[in-house]
Amino acid sequence: MIARACSDDAEEILSIINTSNRESYKKIMPKEHFREPVLSLEKLLEDFESMTFRVHRNQGTIAGVAALETESEETGRIHWVYILPEYQRQGIGTALVTHLERKAAEMGLRRLRLLTVEKACWAVNFYKRLGYSLTEKIERPWGFDVFMTKELELPQRDAARDHSLEASSE
Repeated sequence: MIARACSDDAEEILSIINTSNRESYKKIMPKEHFREPVLSLEKLLEDFESMTFRVHRNQGTIAGVAALETESEETGRIHWVYILPEYQRQGIGTALVTHLERKAAEMGLRRLRLLTVEKACWAVNFYKRLGYSLTEKIERPWGFDVFMTKELELPQRDAARDHSLEASSE
């Protein structure tokens, strides 16, 4: 079940992000550039101020997390898509990202962007399967980070409903 996260979830979310990041990136990032933990509680609580966090609960336990930030009137950015290792490959990541896409479209955003490590081929392929395409490379000491972008389809308006609302307000 996907739900909006609250600050009471922060410690559990922090654990998921740091655990999943360690499991996924420690082997592909050079030791001198790998940060552990990748995120502090203080920074996560700051992110709660500017981003909307969603969590996927599995029998009361948070199994995955993802966050949405509005960058501009038309563009949003997905952050912190992490699933605990034991819950990966069960559709949780797909459910979280598509949920954020729906929410972004409802907000009127036309596109979403995200940043990932190019060497994390599993992540790049995951986002490609969801319709994201590589749009920019940023050179880093460990290789490249890549921005991936997806154009969103805005929800169709119900013309009949809109017409009846206009008629009732006349």
